[in-house]
Parts: sequence; C-alpha cells; structure tokens
Amino acid sequence: MTKLLVTGSTGFIGKNIINHLGDEFQILEVTRSKKKSYELFGDRTIKVEVTDSAFKKKIADYSPEIIVHLAAYLTASDNWDDVEKLISSNLLFTSKILDAVATLPIKLFTNTGTFAEYYKGDKKLMPAYFYAATKTASRSLVNYYASAYGFKQTTIVPYTIYGGNDSQKKIIDFILESTFSQEPLDLSPGEQIIDLIHINDVINFYLCLLNRHQKLPPVSQFNLGTGTGTSLKQLAKLIEIVFGKKTNINWGGKPYRKSDVMHAVADININKELLDWAPVITLEEGIRLMK
Repeated sequence: MTKLLVTGSTGFIGKNIINHLGDEFQILEVTRSKKKSYELFGDRTIKVEVTDSAFKKKIADYSPEIIVHLAAYLTASDNWDDVEKLISSNLLFTSKILDAVATLPIKLFTNTGTFAEYYKGDKKLMPAYFYAATKTASRSLVNYYASAYGFKQTTIVPYTIYGGNDSQKKIIDFILESTFSQEPLDLSPGEQIIDLIHINDVINFYLCLLNRHQKLPPVSQFNLGTGTGTSLKQLAKLIEIVFGKKTNINWGGKPYRKSDVMHAVADININKELLDWAPVITLEEGIRLMK
C-alpha cells in the first residue's frame, strides 16, 4: 500500500482526489481542521493538524512515500493583509512540510504552481500577481530541499479547472449564472484566452501520476490543461448553445485587470510523453455535465 501525505485535502482538488483513491493508497492529511476532514472523509484518512506540537514526529512516524502538496492561499490582491497570508501559507507552510519530510525516504514530492506564473503566456516565469510570485518562490524552496536531501520532485501547474462542486466560483460559473439573471454581468472585453480542464480529467491525471511516478526524472513539470485555448466570449457562446439560453453579459463593463494574463494555454506534450496521459473531456461535454 502506497503511503501518501496530502496537504490541502479539504480543498477542491484535494477532496476530489482523495474521494477517488483506491484501497492501494493510505492517506495522511495535514489539515487545519480535523472536524472538516471527518465530515468529508470520516476515518478513511489519518489526520494531523498543522498546529499539532508533535507535527514533525507524527509525519516521521508515518513515513510517507509520496507528498501531494496542494495547500495554498489564493488571491489576486496585493493588500498587505493578503501578502502576509500568502507568505504564511504558500512559503512558510511549504517550508514546514519540506522540513518535516526532508530526511525521510520519500519517492516523490509534488508541488503545485499556477498558470499565472507565466504572465506572457510563454514558458518564461514572470508572475502576474503576488500570489503567483509566492508560487514561483516555492519552487526554489522545493529545488533546494530536493537537491540537498536527494528526493524526486515535480511541479503541477493547473490551468482553469471547472466542473464539480467548488465552493469558489470560477468565470464559467458566473457566465452560466448570467443566463438566469435579470441584471447584466459586467465583465472585461472578454478576449482573454484560457485553457479549461474538467475536474474529472484533473483527478485522472493525479491517479496516473501516482501510479506511474517511477517513470519521472529527478525534476519535472506538468502543465495541467487540455492544450486548447478558448476566449471568454467563445466560452459564453458555447454555454448559450449547450443550455439554449442567452447569456446576459455587458462585455467591457469592467476594464482588464492591471496584470491580466491574456493567453494561458497549457503545453501538455510532456504529460503524454512521460505518463501517456491526455484529457478526454471536451469543453462542450464538460459544460453539458454542468446542466
């Protein structure tokens, strides 16, 4: 039985992954709330709270083989209160996890990035927001520990995930809701190109990664998208076709954000080469699943 350590287990991606893992995986959750964890998973997982005074010892006693590090604080805000939370969650907490597992015989550490690290939409790291900057900084932390302590590491870069029951609404949810609204939804001019991947494909990717991690080189990165770009206006048109209702959107009612990423489409060639993985749910199919 493969022993996993999962952070961010009660978040959107984390809870979906855990709910689809088979009996061949044992799971230790690092959680901020055991109560929430029990509500989601019952006794299926072992739980250790972030604030536990024996945090490091409990992780060492468990001795995980693979770390799935998903926990993060997400915001596009640069306000100081948010900056402090971003540093605390995305850098200090990442360092705490790395310190706890550094000397253990782990087989893989999976870190989580963001497409907003690539402001120009190319392969050059240029964070669009402070949040993205903390994600880029966390790569250096993982690189250091992996090099110093000799374990394999990979960074997963999710693009625009949709579908399922997420507590945080995505742009696709707002556009869909506009078909039922009397008041027009103010949006930017809508020329941003995004890569939408369904949560079911995300789950299948992680299952594939966990089962084929032996194939990975010492350092790798996987862009988690479909490889197909769709503008916000094209997305709205597709929603209208699938649902048979007009969206109610005031395009240009809001300006573009100062650092809007205008083109974010995943290069997924390495996913196919190393893991023989590709998404299977088309955007139209994914929208139909939301009906």
